[in-house]
Amino acid sequence: MKTLSRLLILACAATVAFAQAICPGAAGTNNFVHAPDPTNTGCNVLITIAANGTASVSIPDSSPYDGSEDTLIGVKNNSASTVASLSLTGSDIFGFDGDGICTFTFVGSSYCTTAQKAGTDPQDYQGPTSTFTVTNANTGSVNFSPAIAANGGTSYFSLEGVPTVSLAVTVTPGSGSTSATPLPGSLVLLGLGLACLVGWQLGSRVFAR
Repeated sequence: MKTLSRLLILACAATVAFAQAICPGAAGTNNFVHAPDPTNTGCNVLITIAANGTASVSIPDSSPYDGSEDTLIGVKNNSASTVASLSLTGSDIFGFDGDGICTFTFVGSSYCTTAQKAGTDPQDYQGPTSTFTVTNANTGSVNFSPAIAANGGTSYFSLEGVPTVSLAVTVTPGSGSTSATPLPGSLVLLGLGLACLVGWQLGSRVFAR
C-alpha cells in the first residue's frame, strides 16, 4: 500500500508539470537539439498577457532549441479578450535562416507542410495557428487564426535569435471573448488531479499508521 501511495505522489508531480506545458519542448518525443524547459512550459521565452491586456516577457530556458540561436516562444493569454496578433520588435528576430521549429519533429508537428519541413522561410518558424507579417528583420507581426482564446488560451511559434526579454510586444485583441476550451488532454489531467487528491488522502492515512 505504501508503494502504491508513493507512485501516486510521483504521478501527481508529473501531472502538475505537464499541466503547465505551453510549447512542444515539454512533452513526449522531440528531436530539438535542446528541449526547452522540459518539465514545465516547454518554451524558451514566454509572453504572458495579463488581465488588463498588457504583455510581459520571461525566459523559462535561455538555451536555444536548435543549439545555436533560435527561440521557441509561447504565449499565455490571461485577458478577457481573444488575441488576434502580436506586433514584435527585437534584434534580427525576423531574420529567418531556414531552421525554424518545423525543420524538427516534435509532438504536434503534424501541421508542418513539406515546404515547412524543408526550411522554407518564414513558414518553417510558424506555429500551428500562426503566420507572420514581416516588416524587416527587426520588426513584424505574428497573426493567430483562430485568435488565442481568452482566460488561459495558449499558442506557440519560433523566432530567430537567442532567448531574450528585450522584445517589444504590442497586443492586438480579437473581436471576441471566447474562453479557452479544455482539450481532451486537459480533461485527462483533471481526472489525474482528482485521483491525486484521493491518493493523497489514502497515503496520509497509510503513513500515519
